Amino acid sequence: MKVAIEPHNPEWAAKFLEIQKQLLHILKDIPITSIEHVGSTSIPSLKAKPVLDIDIIARPSCLEAARKALVNADYTDCGEMDVPGRFAFRQPGYGRFEAAHGPGKNGELRYNTYVMIEGCRALRNHLDIRRVLMEDQELREEYGRVKEKLAETEVENIGQYVKGKTEILYKILRRAGWSEEDLKPETKVKN
Repeated sequence: MKVAIEPHNPEWAAKFLEIQKQLLHILKDIPITSIEHVGSTSIPSLKAKPVLDIDIIARPSCLEAARKALVNADYTDCGEMDVPGRFAFRQPGYGRFEAAHGPGKNGELRYNTYVMIEGCRALRNHLDIRRVLMEDQELREEYGRVKEKLAETEVENIGQYVKGKTEILYKILRRAGWSEEDLKPETKVKN
C-alpha cells in the first residue's frame, strides 16, 4: 500500500472546529481540560494524510465519564491500544478495526479521536511535536520531505509508514527538550 499525503488544506482547521463543537456538546457535563487539534493536519504548510487527530485532554478522574459519553454518541472505544494514557476512539460509523488512513467510506474526512490523560507521555508527544513544528520552519520542511519520501514507497501497513518517521520525530522531540531517557519506548505491561 502507499500512504497518500496531500498539501495542507485550510478546510482541515474548519473541520476540526466543527468536530470540536460536537465533542464539547457530547462532553458538556464532564470537566475536560481542552480539545486540541494535533498531528500534521494542524500544522499550516505541512503535507499530511487527510485524517484529523484530535486530543481530548482529561484528568484521570474524568476518564471513565468521558469514555462513556463518547460511546453513547456512537464512537467506538478501542482502549489504550498499548499506548499508556491514550484512549483511542473511532468516529461514529466505524468499528474498532477500521482505522483512519485516508478518506472514509463515502469520501468524508476521517478523524482519530483520543482521550488523553493530562500529563501523559503520549499527550506530551503530540503537543511538543505540534509546538516545535509550528516554531521551526526548517525542521517542519525536513519532516515534510521525510513524509513525501515515505509516501512514494510501497509499505506493508500503516505501521511501517509510522516507523519510517521515527528518526525525524525523535529529532523534533529532542528539539522540544526530550532526553534520551524520555525517548525510550513506553510499554504497558500486559497481565
